Amino acid sequence: MINIAINIDANFVPYAHIMLYSLEESNKGETFAIHIINVDLNDSLKNEFTSMHPKMAFHFYSVDNYLVQSLPMWRRDYVSRATYLRIFMPDLLPSSVDKVLFLDCDTLILDSVRELWNTDLDADNLMIAAVEERPPYDTKKPEILHYNADSSYYNAGVALINLKAMRETDFSKKASAFIESNRDVLQHHDQDIMNALTAGHTKFISCRWNLLDFFTFKKPEIQSRRKDDLQYALENPAIVHFSNKRKPWRHNCGNPFRDLYLSKAAQYGVSVGSSWELKTKYYFRKVLYAILLKKSKYLKPENVTYLTK
Repeated sequence: MINIAINIDANFVPYAHIMLYSLEESNKGETFAIHIINVDLNDSLKNEFTSMHPKMAFHFYSVDNYLVQSLPMWRRDYVSRATYLRIFMPDLLPSSVDKVLFLDCDTLILDSVRELWNTDLDADNLMIAAVEERPPYDTKKPEILHYNADSSYYNAGVALINLKAMRETDFSKKASAFIESNRDVLQHHDQDIMNALTAGHTKFISCRWNLLDFFTFKKPEIQSRRKDDLQYALENPAIVHFSNKRKPWRHNCGNPFRDLYLSKAAQYGVSVGSSWELKTKYYFRKVLYAILLKKSKYLKPENVTYLTK
């Protein structure tokens, strides 16, 4: 049994379904327990999960709105306060669940997650296995958040989490205290909190487990030591993460995996937007770019090995 954790509000339910369908499709033979931490899912939406994914075992954990309403957000934010729900996982999930694979709902699963799930976190007293972020986050974030720069900085959208180790450090209580002391600098919300409180207890894994949006740029900003790994990830992606605010269900998404995402959504029978948004506005934008001689910063699908196999 593989324990998967997600956090959502009602607005992200359709995208959660696509992620879960892709997880099932890419992991035939596996059994999953899905732990959904939420703020506003009614019984109808909860029943929707169980009816649409009958082979998965669902567990729902509702967090009162008042716990997240006061948490810091910024005018430019494209995420909701539901992103903070991750920090409650050690306390909300039963003590019998020692480890979870956390997945953001704007991801597409393209390969088995068994290898990632089997990553040993106990041997070296690790709390997190995740993918390292790009410069300058790897050096600037530790400075801003006041922890050792040697620990770098990871993206928490896909993370194997050692809940047992977190509980032993009273993580949720420390997270609440950290928020109060650092409200003005938490530009990346709970991800900042997690990085600061797990510094020195992190294992960095291959880019293929979290192929972030910027990894699909023509000229990605990435540490030179990781270029071979990135090339391998583009050829063998396991989890594609649409981590930019320009999501595949929006007309302004330039990610080369956008068409694959939309085809999967259609295959699964999940509606993610109107034809006007997905097609008409998208092509208008492409024509406008051509008129303005503006080039996309993303790789073209025909330049991504995985998409041409």
